[in-house]
Amino acid sequence: MQTRNFACAMTIACIAGLTGVVGGCSTPTGQTTQERQQSTLLMRDQALARLERDHPEAKAQLQNAAGYAAFQTIAMGAVVGGSNGFGVAEAKSTGKQTFMRMSSNSLNAGVSAQENRLVLIFKDQATFDRFVAGTWQWGGTASAGVTGTNSGNTNNQAGTSNDNVLVYQMTNSGFALTANIGGARFWPDKDMNSMW
Repeated sequence: MQTRNFACAMTIACIAGLTGVVGGCSTPTGQTTQERQQSTLLMRDQALARLERDHPEAKAQLQNAAGYAAFQTIAMGAVVGGSNGFGVAEAKSTGKQTFMRMSSNSLNAGVSAQENRLVLIFKDQATFDRFVAGTWQWGGTASAGVTGTNSGNTNNQAGTSNDNVLVYQMTNSGFALTANIGGARFWPDKDMNSMW
């Protein structure tokens, strides 16, 4: 799946540089809706396990949260760059899961493509409810720890948006210096939620 998504991301990055349009092809694996749901939940479990291993403070943040969401994204860079992805959000009070999609656009230099994991932790119920309804947008860039996996480093902290949301962005090499998802839009995936 990584090879397919990487190749697709590179193609889109090249097209984006010529047309100014960023499309999306980061999708969960599986032929049926149930298979795609299960692969999304596996991605979530892996992302949360890595987050709690490398950032022990995140476990308490998750326990005290109104809800959280985990995403797999393909980040692209060209004249116009951005990222696209899929994930799942869960309300802590009810355990209800909502499968989601996301996209973001930003100006970049050069051409690149990278697969990331993104975990958003919502401190209040109203913001989480807006998120799963598709009416919440991320509008900035937050500090999201440092590259590497040394949990003893006191600089390993999640960024906080002005909307009471903690953001962790994980790359293949560690935690990104910034969660650069400026202008990100999130919305429920109607097809993925149809059988849930």
